[in-house]
Amino acid sequence: MIEHSITIKFPLKKDSVKHPSEKKTKVLFLYPNERGMSTVPPAVAILSQLLKSRGHLVDLFDTTFYKFDDEIALEDVDKKKAESLNFRPVADTDDHIMKRKYGTKVAIADFKEKIEFFKPDLIAVSVTETTFNRGLMLIDSVKNKKIPNIFGGVFPTFAPDLVMKHSAVDMLCIGEGENCLVDLADKLADDKDYRGVTNLCTRNPDGTLRKNKIIGPVDINELPTITDIGLFGEERFYRPMGGKIRKLLPVETHRGCPYTCTFCNSPSQNTLYGEYGGTSFFRKKRIELVAEEIRNHVKEHGVEYIYFWADTFLAWSNKEFEEFCEMYSDIRLPFWCQTRIETISEAKLSKLKDIGLDRMTFGLEHGNEKFRRDVVGRAYTNKDAIRLMRIPAELDIVFSVNNIIGFPDETRQLAFDTIELNRNFNSDNLSCSIFVPFKGTVLRTICEEKGYISPDKICSVSNADESLLQMPQWDKADISRLRSTFSMYVKFPKSRWKEIERAEYDPVLRSKLSEEFIETYWSSPRAKIEEDLAEAAKGAF
Repeated sequence: MIEHSITIKFPLKKDSVKHPSEKKTKVLFLYPNERGMSTVPPAVAILSQLLKSRGHLVDLFDTTFYKFDDEIALEDVDKKKAESLNFRPVADTDDHIMKRKYGTKVAIADFKEKIEFFKPDLIAVSVTETTFNRGLMLIDSVKNKKIPNIFGGVFPTFAPDLVMKHSAVDMLCIGEGENCLVDLADKLADDKDYRGVTNLCTRNPDGTLRKNKIIGPVDINELPTITDIGLFGEERFYRPMGGKIRKLLPVETHRGCPYTCTFCNSPSQNTLYGEYGGTSFFRKKRIELVAEEIRNHVKEHGVEYIYFWADTFLAWSNKEFEEFCEMYSDIRLPFWCQTRIETISEAKLSKLKDIGLDRMTFGLEHGNEKFRRDVVGRAYTNKDAIRLMRIPAELDIVFSVNNIIGFPDETRQLAFDTIELNRNFNSDNLSCSIFVPFKGTVLRTICEEKGYISPDKICSVSNADESLLQMPQWDKADISRLRSTFSMYVKFPKSRWKEIERAEYDPVLRSKLSEEFIETYWSSPRAKIEEDLAEAAKGAF
């Protein structure tokens, strides 16, 4: 008979509750990261802390600093981003901090060595759609060890049938993993049947899938505030930010998002969890818990810079925002956050600047009002966008703008509406990404229905520089060419547009214009700002 899962309660912030039997499961996290510069994921740190609090043993294999022969090498990814002028170049004096972390180590060999050394009872693989193939490759390399594995993350949540098509995948978690993974580890420790664990998807003997009940989202205010962030090692705390290398850690303030952008899977999370108890997937962490986590990061890890992990940082009520400002006025470390254009207000941005805001990122995504409303799911006017985006510029707040081209049914002409709108903003830099049709998004469904992409297609990191859509109205190569010159069209005078258009086809000219762009728009030193930030970081505690 199958024993059903019991929801684990989390009184685990300080005085941990051990697994009743005191037996231990050895859990190896596999984090098949493809971006060498990405921040440490809070989810893995939380899950590790929960497992250790129950008495289980945890280790990690993180691929951030590895080079993979079957995908775009890290250096090539960085080169493409640099060529597209998506970020400020890092000064040579700082770049060694990152470069010294990279080696020529072979991931599969080291992963096998980690398996031999740690001898895990379970491998927990945290993946997005872009990292799934990399994780699958590593798991496939040790399938002869017959170690159970579980895949978790947004991709397994929204494409469980596609993920479980791969025989190397033993099981997966649909939705959040806090209860699922801890309960699974407890049952493995006791040699009990785990097939009834909530949120778990496994195979029946006949090969069909068993998808268990999904329980409501966890109360993030009952999760450990002090997480196992050190599991990743200090070398992972460094990240390029505005042309400098920062010792940075993320702090989760919100989980989920109240908005309904069609290219994002957060709306699908709301739908998924709305079916179970009516509890919203969008949650906010209490301000005192945010403060406790920050202080621990500084005390234990010497962190000098904070990234607030939230899809929309200003998705607070006015009362919650005031509580945050009051709390952070005692900390005043430089920080970075991202929010939506509609949430901008002069009063709020002014207060944030006073307490440590270093830079912000705003999601614009598209510059045509009708297309942005009907296709992207963002309903505000360009007039409002221009008015609101003047505020950070007038307050001398450094900011960047995120843009996407290559949406389904978009044309080159529509993409130039995005360029035109960006020309009204005095942004420090802007990113231009090619649309990726991720599983679990409204636009992925539309793309499949229109025949622009196969339902079985997995969006991998190796596809980062080209569109995955086969659309009749816009050639894939042209989308890539426009991405490579997007920032030039925005920043250079229109009198240079003919020259920039030639540069789309001429790599030598494009390189020349890139050098001119960097010299013209990114050469001004931020010496006074850097001096102020360094001073703010001294003696904060």
